[in-house]
Amino acid sequence: MLIELTLAGFADLFLRGATFGILLLIIVRFMQRPDFGSLCATGILFGITGLIEIVLNAPPVLQFLSPADLVMIGFQQFHFISLWWFIQALFDDRFKWRIACFWPLAASLPLIAGASLAPGDLRWWFTIALIVLNVTMLALIIHTALRHRSSDLIDDRRSFSLALAFSVPPFTLFVFATNLISVGAPFDATLCLVYSAVYFVLALGFAYWLTSLKEALFQCPGNGAVPPVERGGLSAADRLELDRVVKAVEGGLFLEPGLTIGGLAAILQLPEHRLRRLINSGLGYRNFAAFMNDYRIDEAKRRLSNPEMAREQIIQHAFSLGYASLAPFNRAFRERVGVSPTEFREEALTRMAAE
Repeated sequence: MLIELTLAGFADLFLRGATFGILLLIIVRFMQRPDFGSLCATGILFGITGLIEIVLNAPPVLQFLSPADLVMIGFQQFHFISLWWFIQALFDDRFKWRIACFWPLAASLPLIAGASLAPGDLRWWFTIALIVLNVTMLALIIHTALRHRSSDLIDDRRSFSLALAFSVPPFTLFVFATNLISVGAPFDATLCLVYSAVYFVLALGFAYWLTSLKEALFQCPGNGAVPPVERGGLSAADRLELDRVVKAVEGGLFLEPGLTIGGLAAILQLPEHRLRRLINSGLGYRNFAAFMNDYRIDEAKRRLSNPEMAREQIIQHAFSLGYASLAPFNRAFRERVGVSPTEFREEALTRMAAE
């Protein structure tokens, strides 16, 4: 079957080819990272599935494959799931591969099979369920991108989170839903051209952001210990301000409940953007909550090891250390120490009793 190459078709082909090249550049950029980790792996996976997405939505492919084809729906869904993994790794410093990471994949497989192979009206119920699943994932993606934005100390990531959250995921979901519900509809070359144009703009914007990234984005957080103040790359004025920040926090400000980066900046009478830069560049922290947690957990270890405080409830310690509830205290403590506060206190007091 011959396909006539119109002006719109030529534009579509050009944009898809350009997007394909940009995504290849992104994949190579991730592969060349010396500190290859979860962020790079999920970025490569998202790029590869993006390449497949470009091919599957090309006019020649759409004219020969049904939009409800099992292979097409499966690849498009996996592209959305890979986006989910990439956002998790990009904005969650605690991201690790766990069984829970694969729940979208497990939920998608039976729905994809049903939306592609189920008979009659039953197929539409699977289709609706699959779209609902992706809408849920879209909401979670936006939530992940924006959840820690206020306390994020990396300016590049903060400035990018809004654009990424409200552009790539909604467009990916729109393309998937449109293809899924347009079973039996005539081929629409204009819609394909719109798809390829938006793909090109998003890929170009992401590639520009990626190639201008600072090294801090790829640096993995340490083991939770308060890092030494690194003043070599700071000006004299910055070093003096950083000393004032550290002394104020160590003096008891870390115990303030609900203290935010904005609140600390107001107390110290410093511009918030400069305070973010000082804590990130001078102390190596990527997130304000991690900065506070390190001081709080060190104080928690001291209190839990004190025999005179052995009868105090763990929740009392959590509140007095500035936590709003017990759960975030337990989670932060276990991440940094490796055991729960209760287990740590029992081990510490047992050693003291034996001595």
